[in-house]
Amino acid sequence: MHKFVFVAALAAAFGLFVPRGASAPALGDKPVKFEYAELTYTRTLVAPAGQPGAPLPHANPQDTIVWSTSQEEVKAKSWEELADKLKAPAAKKEVSATVQRLRVFDRLGADGWEVIEHTDKGAGFGGVAATWALKRRVP
Repeated sequence: MHKFVFVAALAAAFGLFVPRGASAPALGDKPVKFEYAELTYTRTLVAPAGQPGAPLPHANPQDTIVWSTSQEEVKAKSWEELADKLKAPAAKKEVSATVQRLRVFDRLGADGWEVIEHTDKGAGFGGVAATWALKRRVP
């Protein structure tokens, strides 16, 4: 009798360590979903009116900032304008373009957006271009 109890206990003990494979998720569990967006900044140099061949020092910088999601696209000519369009809290005083850009990122962060990729490159003839890819969890 003792042999049978010992063998049964030993089999039960080894049975606990047998791999059983991955279990299926419960039916109520939903996979995590994300929403993606892109923020693009471009600065181009535009020759003054009537001077198409003007040298670069006389060219005027022209900024374009675009916030794009699958639902909307918001365009602005400055970081301050985009911050205002996104209803970011106002700056306490007149501030630099860098602070205005950070107002935009603070607002996007408050809305759950997180930067996942950033690329920076020249746009030719002294211009610049930057793109930020962002994502947020969909409730």
